[in-house]
Amino acid sequence: MSDQAASLRQLSQQSTHLPPLFALTGASHSGISTLCAGLAAASALQGKRPLLLDHQNGQALARLAGVPPSASLASLNISRGGLTDLMVNSRHGVTLVNLYAQPEERHRLSARVWQRLASEFSALEKDCGLTLVDAPDPSQDAAPLVIADNLILVITPQAESITRGYASMKRLAGEFGRRRFNVLVNRASGQDEAQSVFARLSSVAGDYLGVSLRWVGFVPEDQAIRKSQALRRPVIEAFPDSEAAQAFSQLAAMLPLWHAPDTGHARSSYLEQLLSTSKTLTEITDR
Repeated sequence: MSDQAASLRQLSQQSTHLPPLFALTGASHSGISTLCAGLAAASALQGKRPLLLDHQNGQALARLAGVPPSASLASLNISRGGLTDLMVNSRHGVTLVNLYAQPEERHRLSARVWQRLASEFSALEKDCGLTLVDAPDPSQDAAPLVIADNLILVITPQAESITRGYASMKRLAGEFGRRRFNVLVNRASGQDEAQSVFARLSSVAGDYLGVSLRWVGFVPEDQAIRKSQALRRPVIEAFPDSEAAQAFSQLAAMLPLWHAPDTGHARSSYLEQLLSTSKTLTEITDR
């Protein structure tokens, strides 16, 4: 595995430009996949060429983006395919790549498969304007969140969402040294409620975690989202005049301005970092 990681690092060193990467996380049932799909569609319509990475099981992002399902990274253990098997493009210009796999499944892929994937992915990555990651729970698979340039913590006004969001933030800060979190409130009745939810989280986090929280906005509770999901079309296309569509459009326009990584070091290619970080975290856990 060390030789494998070294080979991938050599590939990544050839990169001269990588787009800013934003990973969304939070409690389950907070609408993270819906936000990823909505931000990606809005960004595509604004000409930003978004790359959308799915680390969740179940093909939810494919349904939300209105595209057919693809193979997942885990399935390459059997099919021995390449990046094109994991990738699908929406008619709006979103490139969706299904990277779902448990850490042990990633490690079982051969060095040859990883090198081919990393080379293909690096070319794809450099051609995109930004990357959005539908990240798994850090208690199950922290690697995608550890390597992301920027973290977006998604919470809703529900008490459980705030509590679990705080727990995820505590883990990422305490175990992985993440200090900056963008906070996006989903399903709020309006701006007043959204800012109140952010204030509650910020007061606790500031006192006990020593992290920096930045309010980046909210997406309102809107039945247009449910209707668009039933139609398998992005809400910004199906109901462009809805409050949710307008929120996605505004957030997508501001998204590049949120780019403020925890470190000043340029990252390497995402897939190369995913493998090396995943391997390191597994070794630490197994000790």
